[in-house]
Amino acid sequence: MRFFSADLAESDNMKRVNAIVLALGFFMLFAAAVAALLLSARAQQNIDDVVNTLEVRAEFRQTLVLLQDAEIGQRGFLLTRDPQYLEPYNSSRLQIAQRLGNLQRIVEPGTLQATRVEQLRNAAMRRLEETDTTIALAREGEFDAALAIIADNRGKELMDEVRDIVYSALAAESARHAERRSRAIAMRTWLSASLIGALAAALFLAILAAQLTRRQFAGMADRHEQLRALNEELEARVRDRTRELEIAREMAEAEANRAEYERGRVELLLREVTHRVGNNLAMVSSLLRMQQAKLDDDAARAAIETARGRIQTISTAQRRLRLGDDLQSTRADGLLEAVINDLTDTALEGTSISIRGEFEPMVVSSRDATTLAVVLGELISNAIKHAFRGREQGLIKASFTRRPDGTPYMAVADDGIGFDESATAQPRVGLGSMIIENLSRQYGGEILKRTNEEGGTTIQILLPKLQIMDVHKTAAEERGFE
Repeated sequence: MRFFSADLAESDNMKRVNAIVLALGFFMLFAAAVAALLLSARAQQNIDDVVNTLEVRAEFRQTLVLLQDAEIGQRGFLLTRDPQYLEPYNSSRLQIAQRLGNLQRIVEPGTLQATRVEQLRNAAMRRLEETDTTIALAREGEFDAALAIIADNRGKELMDEVRDIVYSALAAESARHAERRSRAIAMRTWLSASLIGALAAALFLAILAAQLTRRQFAGMADRHEQLRALNEELEARVRDRTRELEIAREMAEAEANRAEYERGRVELLLREVTHRVGNNLAMVSSLLRMQQAKLDDDAARAAIETARGRIQTISTAQRRLRLGDDLQSTRADGLLEAVINDLTDTALEGTSISIRGEFEPMVVSSRDATTLAVVLGELISNAIKHAFRGREQGLIKASFTRRPDGTPYMAVADDGIGFDESATAQPRVGLGSMIIENLSRQYGGEILKRTNEEGGTTIQILLPKLQIMDVHKTAAEERGFE
């Protein structure tokens, strides 16, 4: 079957088939990248759940230890009448309420574990009331009465009840931890699958490009081998880091004080995966640029350039993403400035068009930041393509700021040829416009298009559902993480 043969590729039908196959391949690559981002966010949630389990287990155990210390102090004072035994009792007495408060804060309300915390509080308070009573009697010199209270075994029953509650809670947390570990393994499997999907799509596009230009691009095989080697190295590093994470989690179960250390290792892994994905997308963009230079068909060149620009925008967003300490937020202004710089270096090469950015410092989630970068890239690319027909110079102004009522919005304005507001014909909706509309809709976005004072076009997108966090410097910026 000569699906990619040279004679068929030169025909009009074959050109249409190749264009469809090329678009399908890029869609697969884009979908795999989005899936990788979503699964990374789910992995971070699982890490937070593990840390919560460790904190809950530690608080339950410490509460039991403090009650036992109070009981030891009580019995030591009653048996020896030495006031020194009241020191551990008083110390434990003050810390028990704090530990119980910590448990109520970190346990999810309305769950069975929250019920156990309440039961533990009631049993502990009853045990402390009995302890306080015997110590008060002893301080008044009535040691026989205090010992009589201890002899009726009510205190032992309360401590047994406390132990049963604590052991049940610890067993429940162990079960939850096992379930979360299974979820983590499943998410790792899906993440690996998404990366493999991205690699498969990249491989498919490389084969297609090689078949279309095999006479002019004899060195494509070597470069493809380099890309495959880099991707294999990335997969190997992910597997190695995943094994390290499994070992770290097992150690964290036995040593609660190592939890913060292991969390740092996971942060490094997530940042490196994000950076590697951006680098691989940049490699694909570079290969497409080289491929584009070898094509003679204008339609194919335009399709590759459009797709390459979108991949380059996503790559820039991935490589320039600076995550905060929570691994979920980033500075949107720095990321959007990087998108403008990248478009200036690539899309405006050989033209007199300039781009000026004005971005208010705002912190958003990393997923929202990537979406904003894609929307801005599409708006500026549309302006470059359509706003300056027949002109050699022009200015594009891009901004991301907030209105007086606090609503964030993105705007792109040009001083180009403008558009015909009186036209009645329904304009053709391109892929770029569909991407802008679909990505903006998830934030309740309203797209406003008007003619500005310079005679060009201004497009504003209101984003009332976009969550803006407090402005701060992310930890990645301070460390200069690349």
